[in-house]
Amino acid sequence: MAVVAAALALLAEGALAQQDEREREKTARVADILTALGARDGAHIADLGSSDGFYTLRIATAVAPSGKAYAIDIDKKSLDTLRERAQKDAITNVDIILSEPADPKLPTGALDAVLIRNAYHEMVAYREILKSVMSGLKPGGLLVVSESISDSFLDKPRVQQVKEHYIAPGIVEAELREAGFEMLDRDDAFTKFTGRTIVGAFWMIRARRPMVPIAR
Repeated sequence: MAVVAAALALLAEGALAQQDEREREKTARVADILTALGARDGAHIADLGSSDGFYTLRIATAVAPSGKAYAIDIDKKSLDTLRERAQKDAITNVDIILSEPADPKLPTGALDAVLIRNAYHEMVAYREILKSVMSGLKPGGLLVVSESISDSFLDKPRVQQVKEHYIAPGIVEAELREAGFEMLDRDDAFTKFTGRTIVGAFWMIRARRPMVPIAR
């Protein structure tokens, strides 16, 4: 009986985790993020700052069977968890890359898109990161950045925003332009905060590597 009870508990825990992830997919508008990335069969898309792979695995499913997802993070433990999740779900089209703070180790000129979701504000060497992203993208390749900002921090200096794990879209847009990216669109209220006292939102910017290199 104890064995049966333990098995049932594990099943219940697994079902709850799946329910939580389905709810997260909905509230985070994962389907819209995949659309913004141009995720499709055959595409090669990197999840930069992948953590344990919530977005990576969904990208991998969207680009299957002939496409590839790249999970890139500086935290080995998170990547080990991602590897276990991919094996459990029989997802085989994921390349896992242990990166460095100033070098994401992206494959040169191989990527159709790069996603940076709630990780850009942690990137101290963002100039070097953006240079590497530009190099990793194919001409015309997409960069999608999505971060959060509280309304009360919109006018605060960058360093103060980042200390609170925020960054404003205007700051990031300026940094992307400085790095040579072409802006495509920007949604400052992609998903508004709900059920909390803080007023703000996750925003999303979509940019691309120019088709023709910009003369500097």
